[in-house]
Amino acid sequence: MRPSSSSLFTASARSLARRPQASFSGARDPLDIANTVGPSAPQFDFPLTRPTLLKLDKQRQILHYLRLEHLQFPELVAFRQPFTPPSSKAVVRVRHQHYQGEPHPASRKVTISAPVASLPLDSPAARHKFKLLAGPRWTPALPGAAARQQQAQDEGEVKLACEMFPSERMNEKWCSDTLDKLVNEANSGDSFADVPLDPRPARARLVKSRKLKRNVSLRDFPKEWLPAAAAAASK
Repeated sequence: MRPSSSSLFTASARSLARRPQASFSGARDPLDIANTVGPSAPQFDFPLTRPTLLKLDKQRQILHYLRLEHLQFPELVAFRQPFTPPSSKAVVRVRHQHYQGEPHPASRKVTISAPVASLPLDSPAARHKFKLLAGPRWTPALPGAAARQQQAQDEGEVKLACEMFPSERMNEKWCSDTLDKLVNEANSGDSFADVPLDPRPARARLVKSRKLKRNVSLRDFPKEWLPAAAAAASK
């Protein structure tokens, strides 16, 4: 027995059948360019990308400093002071690191430096002992380097740095106290005149910083060590 044509369509097929959609004649076409611009256009609320946010933040920072320059810089004229160069007694140089208000771990580091010849050392033996106590913190002057005095160029420079404490003032105080202790110890007790200086740390720093323009060659060999020079010296 052949099935009738009505039995070929089940109830589920009839329930899933959709109604014909209405035409877009009276509705709003989202693909029409007239509906994407103008006051009737939909409002897009998408978040900005990170490069755009960074650029906007940079512009806000520039506007902040321009506002400070326009409003507060004229008031700073009352605090203007003439520049006074340091005297000859001010031999210690203090170096701070600032990052214009930004927190940074290196901002608390303080470095002081002073020429050995300008320190209150009593004798050449005291200066020799001071160099021994300073160790790798003493740097001999480069030959031919510009210096304030020829004597200071011959004696070299001592440099101390500290970043152990949370405040830069505390680190500066530690460096100042350490320099005073080195000077007092060099002026008292044994002079250690028989102990030679060790120039290897200073030379290693110079080689690493490439301040030595040339390497050691044959022309740096001592001429008094040559056989002819030794024979002439013996006569």
